[in-house]
Amino acid sequence: MVRIWLGDHLIAEYVAEPDRASKYQRVMTPKFTGLRITVDNAAGPGSASELPRSEQLWPLTVQ
Repeated sequence: MVRIWLGDHLIAEYVAEPDRASKYQRVMTPKFTGLRITVDNAAGPGSASELPRSEQLWPLTVQ
């Protein structure tokens, strides 16, 4: 799970298998210089899920 924070406010969350999450983090880091980006294991039921496409703030730019 990759999360992008603006202070204490979560502005984006992406959940994927580790390789894709790592790729997403690498792409987003230079785009959001100065914001905190965290990477955590999404474990078990109740963990966040990927946002529906209509609610995503930006597309994943690396395939």
